[in-house]
This record gives sequence, structure tokens and C-alpha cells, in this order.
Amino acid sequence: MRLILIVLVLSFCASCAVKVTPVATPTATVNMEDNSITDTHDGVTITVKLDALSVAPYIVTENVTSFLLTIDNRTEHAVSYPSSFFVLKDGGGYQFNALAPERVREIVSKDTVYLIPYPYVGYYYLHDQALMTHSSNFASTAPFYAEYHPQDIYTRALPETPILKQSKVSGVVYYLTDLEQTDRAEIQLIPDTEISSEPLVRFPFIVEK
Repeated sequence: MRLILIVLVLSFCASCAVKVTPVATPTATVNMEDNSITDTHDGVTITVKLDALSVAPYIVTENVTSFLLTIDNRTEHAVSYPSSFFVLKDGGGYQFNALAPERVREIVSKDTVYLIPYPYVGYYYLHDQALMTHSSNFASTAPFYAEYHPQDIYTRALPETPILKQSKVSGVVYYLTDLEQTDRAEIQLIPDTEISSEPLVRFPFIVEK
């Protein structure tokens, strides 16, 4: 009976999985093999792909979505592309600025399963937890790490230091949003909103349910 239940749960999760697909633009190309989108501006090539729909699947009040960015500086001078340059806008026009890893760690920690009182932690709860951990793989390309390895939030984050000439960096940028509640999303490169809110580069995605 338990095996049947597991199969039904996994089948349901697979059928309702959300798919986030990049969309090509006049300047950006899509790699369907890894579901990424790449564009170049002033000699710097940026590749963006979904990292995880939900960094911590058990959190229901504040969902954190992450994108993996690779920045390739092909110029002859150092450039700076901190996470604050990358703004996410969803299909409803809502804007989401990048979260600092410290804030992500705070959100993940406050709802950890270890805070549940002793009488409610038992075999069946842990069994359900294992099921949810496994099913989260349908909605994320990243391993489930946030609650058990919170240090990864820092180590995987996009480096904030300048990128040297002919060098590249790769890291995750976090946003406080739930892409399952929208039909599209767009990562926009906006270096200075005080000067101009017009993005230099756009990385659009379609959210299919």
C-alpha cells in the first residue's frame, strides 16, 4: 500500500511540474541542451539558466527562486557585475531585486524542520519528508541542500568581486519570488537604476505549468 502511495505521489508531482524555458531574443541565443540563454554586451558574455524554483521546498510563506549566472569577461580590462545589477520581473510586472546570501540563509533557517516539537517528529514525518525531498527534483535542477547544508548558499552565490580580463565567474543569484504564480519571467541587466531603468540586456523565460 505504501509503495502504491509513493508511486501516486511521484506521478502527481511529475504531472504538475513547472517548466521554465528560456526564449531567444534578437541578440540572445538559447541552448536547449542545458536550458540556458546567452547574450553579449560590451565584450562580456552572460549566460543565465534556472537553478531552482524553490531553494527550500518546505518554506511556504517566503519562496526563494535562484538562477545560475556565468559571466565571461572577454575584454582586456576588469569589469564588475554584482548580483544587484540583475533584476527579475515577472509576468505581472512585479520587480524583484537580488537577495543577499545572508537574507536567504535567514529565510531558510526560520522554518527548518528541526524546530518542530518532539511529539510530532517521527517515522511517518521523516518518511513524508523524504518523499517531498525526492519529488522536489522534478522542479529543480539543483540538489536539495538549503536546510542541511546552509553554507552552500554562500559558496554557490555569484561572486561580488571584479572579474579580471579574459576571465569568467559563475554563481547563483537569489530572488524572493514564486515563479509558479506567473507565466513568464525576465532577468534584466540594469547597472544603475538612478541613471536609467532601461535594461542593457534581457533574459526572458516562459513558465509552463
